[in-house]
Amino acid sequence: MAPKATIPWSALGLGQFLAVLGDDAVLFRNGEPATDESVDESADQSAGERAAILRVTFEPRGPRDENSLDLGLLCRCLSPCEPDHGFASACAARGVVLRKKLPAISVGRLLLAVLTDAATLDREMLQLVGYLCGGAVRDVLLGLVSLPGAAEGVPPDETPRAARSERDADRRLSARDVLGPEGPIAQALSNYEARRGQLEMAEAVEQTLDRGGVLSVEAGPGTGKTFAYLVPSLARVGREDGARAVVCTRTKQLQDQIFHKDLPFLAARIGARANAALLKGRENYLCLRRWEIAVREMSEGLERDRLGSLATLGRWVFDTETGDIEENSAFLAQDDARELWARLCDLPTACSGAFCPHVEECFSIRARRLARKADLVVVNHSLLLSDAAANGVILGKYGHLIVDEAHAFEAAARLAFTATLSESRVEQAADAVGPGRASRRHGWFDRLPLTPEEDLVRRAVEASRLVQTLAARALRTVAGAVGAERRGKLSAPAPGAAELAVLRNALRSWELVVEETIERLRDEPELAHEGEAVQSLIGELARVCDVLGGPADENAVHWYEREFGRLALHVTPLDVAPILASRVYANLESVILTSATLSTAGDFSYLEESLGVADAFESVRALVVESPFAYRDLMRILVPADLPSVSSDGESYADALADLLVRLHTALDRNGLVLFTSYELLNDVHVRIRDRVPTLAQGIDGSRTSLVEKFRRERGGCILLGTDSFWEGVDLPGEELEYVVVTRLPFAVPTDPVFAALSTEIERRGRDAFLHLALPLAVLKLRQGVGRLVRTATDRGVVILTDDRICTKPYGRRFVESLPVAIDVVDAAAVPREAADWFRASISGNRV
Repeated sequence: MAPKATIPWSALGLGQFLAVLGDDAVLFRNGEPATDESVDESADQSAGERAAILRVTFEPRGPRDENSLDLGLLCRCLSPCEPDHGFASACAARGVVLRKKLPAISVGRLLLAVLTDAATLDREMLQLVGYLCGGAVRDVLLGLVSLPGAAEGVPPDETPRAARSERDADRRLSARDVLGPEGPIAQALSNYEARRGQLEMAEAVEQTLDRGGVLSVEAGPGTGKTFAYLVPSLARVGREDGARAVVCTRTKQLQDQIFHKDLPFLAARIGARANAALLKGRENYLCLRRWEIAVREMSEGLERDRLGSLATLGRWVFDTETGDIEENSAFLAQDDARELWARLCDLPTACSGAFCPHVEECFSIRARRLARKADLVVVNHSLLLSDAAANGVILGKYGHLIVDEAHAFEAAARLAFTATLSESRVEQAADAVGPGRASRRHGWFDRLPLTPEEDLVRRAVEASRLVQTLAARALRTVAGAVGAERRGKLSAPAPGAAELAVLRNALRSWELVVEETIERLRDEPELAHEGEAVQSLIGELARVCDVLGGPADENAVHWYEREFGRLALHVTPLDVAPILASRVYANLESVILTSATLSTAGDFSYLEESLGVADAFESVRALVVESPFAYRDLMRILVPADLPSVSSDGESYADALADLLVRLHTALDRNGLVLFTSYELLNDVHVRIRDRVPTLAQGIDGSRTSLVEKFRRERGGCILLGTDSFWEGVDLPGEELEYVVVTRLPFAVPTDPVFAALSTEIERRGRDAFLHLALPLAVLKLRQGVGRLVRTATDRGVVILTDDRICTKPYGRRFVESLPVAIDVVDAAAVPREAADWFRASISGNRV
């Protein structure tokens, strides 16, 4: 470790500065708080110091005036991967005491700690970060760089990694050996308890991996299903005769948890020989070539004032081994992160392939190479299906597939194979191809060795403008012919088929201009290869026009949707089972499907049919592994008996629901999640309660991610109102969430074009669409929604189901049978009291 540096404050222009936090301000001289409170602007002035006293502050977005140093920005730039970038966390990470009295002193101490660490860092990196930050941060960092003895570069950590344990290298440990009460996991964790359900699932996975076939496992919360499939997988693929395995999750967050936490923990304790890799979609990785282009364009163009937005990437670009932007929490927290990342990430349309000057250090290529060589690869649903669409060129051959969160796999597959035409997609293509406007020149043509006056550039501009004009015209024609609904089915051929044909011809002409340009670039292979990618993008849009303008495939639905006033046209496959069978399962020995919700009362038929595993494999086995949680002690489900029916007048139901929520808030004073199936009812209820209880509402108070983070910090009775995306994938343990209100049984909207087409196809086959599609999907979704409440053994709470159909309709029994505890029907007026009594009994240990 490099020795701590002594900071020459005056040489950095910090001989004296004013540390500020909120209303508190403390003068520092030579790195120490001054004994008096006056600000002497003439004391200790050197040539390098400013005429006025520099203010050092720590603000969420920081000051921008030249006489203020944004310490928060400096911390985010030099430590961009810290999990939290607040002032308290920044102090704690550097051992700075957070003072309650004179807290500004902590600002000065934090500056000392940050600069002491920075003095040991690479000069080139500090110069880059300073250049990007600008202002006082730039001056201080460049001052550090110029100090005698500043670091020329810090060598990578050469500390050898702990050698992999070779215990049991000569024999294969069974899943029961590893996960049992005497196994290596139990020895590593003092509070470990072997779980019967986990052992049962692990042994079933073990058998399936050895014998082949399909295993569908429904494993409730607390089962430990991740270890249950990872342990036998590590043992199987680590053997010489073990085929490669792919573990596929729904979210990147679970991907990261499995690869960075679960796999290293298990491998270190069971001596696994398997080589594992993490792979995400290309758009998750930084493109070094595009990074250099963006810095150059912003420096030389009209966006110089945006250079600061790249500052949190400066050190990360030097240090990262993966280029995965999920590492950089400081950048992702920026308001413009999404827009900027679109200019920096690795995209097929911006890739120059083997001709790129950074091909040997390309993060995306490196990740794919590691994945293809690995015994076990961790991916997400989207990437797995992209690989299937690309005929396996991304992942290569593998023999075993484990799909976690498999309840969402069918929808992911349908989305992956959906083709779309919209103005925004055409505009994205125009931006990727170029030439761009003077203030937005990021396209392929903008980097070519061509002058704006050349014929090819002129034709490219004309072709791009014509395509955008014709796309807008075609979509206006379609919009005028369809209904005013947000989503609906398109006829085939679509309205405006003639306009779509004209658009297709214009796209083909644009494609020819690009092709001709590529021919001119024989001496520029890097740019030529990138041009082939943008040519492919144009061709894809032309093919969508062809499909939309022709008759519908019997296994596809043509439909439209409006978002932010703009129309998008889609072509979506209905039955994804044949696609999965031919593109995913064809060469597999085994498939493991698992989730907390896969069945309706133990019946897996919907899952097996929709994913096509029953036809693709001879051996198909299903298993329900009960959660170890004592749900009767952790949860109560109440159904109000006398609320207005959800099928009755909407106003009266919204009034009654709002009144119930206010009374629940008063009686419980705990955080609650209210799940809706439509924004209309959510908005109606929000209007009625927003001035009466603390409320956060989806679509009104922020994005899903920001709402969850705000809600986590709330205590004492906040109500979070959410629609579709809040029914699953939200983990709020303990006091963060203590009751859930389900406002409607979550049946799909009958008029949804994809759902309606699926229903029609099922009816055409002589089956009941309600029983074989609508009901199974609704039951699974209700289980997901109710499952938000109890995620760990210490969670507890109350569920209130306000939809009377669960009691009054014959199909209600299917919902009741799928819930973890029996329902209690009580008068609506008694619901808050019953819930409060349950919590009191739960706290006292005398649960009802």
